[in-house]
Amino acid sequence: MVMSLDLAGLAGPPRYVVSPLVELGWAWHAMVTDHHRPGTEAPYGLRGELTDWSFLVRAVRATFLADPTLLPGSTWDEQLDGLVRLPVAEFTTAVLRPLARANGRPVVGPAGVLRLARARGSATQALVRLVLDEPETARVRLVALLAACWNGFFADQWGQVGQLLTAEADRGAERGWRGVAELSPAITVDGTRLLVDKIQNKRLVAAGRGLVLLPTVLGGPHIYVADEPGRPIVLHYPVPAPPAAADSRATLRRLTVLAHPARLEICRAIAVEPRSAREIAVLWGMAEPAVTKHLSALRSAGLVRTERAGHFLRYALNDTDIAALGADLLEVLRR
Repeated sequence: MVMSLDLAGLAGPPRYVVSPLVELGWAWHAMVTDHHRPGTEAPYGLRGELTDWSFLVRAVRATFLADPTLLPGSTWDEQLDGLVRLPVAEFTTAVLRPLARANGRPVVGPAGVLRLARARGSATQALVRLVLDEPETARVRLVALLAACWNGFFADQWGQVGQLLTAEADRGAERGWRGVAELSPAITVDGTRLLVDKIQNKRLVAAGRGLVLLPTVLGGPHIYVADEPGRPIVLHYPVPAPPAAADSRATLRRLTVLAHPARLEICRAIAVEPRSAREIAVLWGMAEPAVTKHLSALRSAGLVRTERAGHFLRYALNDTDIAALGADLLEVLRR
């Protein structure tokens, strides 16, 4: 499975953008999800509000926390002022983007948005109703929360990561398109296509929209693609790049192979000591041709290895890849 970004027709070098507001969104995401590194807990005085508004930074982001081109400027003050000045209809649309689609289709009307909000709990429902009924009041409350985050902890954090991200963007601009393939082991270039290894089959066309490359320190390990109709495609990628990335296709292939009950039995048979296909067939009461076929499937998926013992070929579990399978699955699911 892969997300394909068609770059044909794009003019000029790749565009790199650094955004303190988007990076705060990643810090916020880490604070309200369970799988990020320790030390990313929300400050006590802001925890309640950050949790209540957390629908803005989940799997689908509010536009201003996903697309840095929505607001003018590159500094914190400029971007926050841009959010304050954003026309009210655009503000409402940007905030409600996480609740604007269901099953790949646009959600119709306030009732549909409220229905999705209700499924996320009473706090989300109340805030969404506030955004719909009193958008300026909601904006004042949200801007106050963002300002409190900046003054309370993020200004210091940005002083460290902002320099790293600016340096990365400068290096990217110098490398041009040839450097795009070096952004992550999970990103490859195939002709005029940028391929992102994700559990998602999707093709996006950048011509007429543009492509923005946005480095993030706090967003790792995610590779996030913001795709909003009529707006640039924004690719968030982690800095520094990980040394390696689990292959989603290989991971899915291994899971498919292991889904057969007989293959799990065979894996159990060779979990402690290597055995030949004939020995497995005799001890487990299975037909030898079937055992050989299952072992071939396991071997092609990299789950077993072979060793020669006289005239016999013995099979053993590939312990390293078996042990890594759970971690690989989590990585590709969260990418």
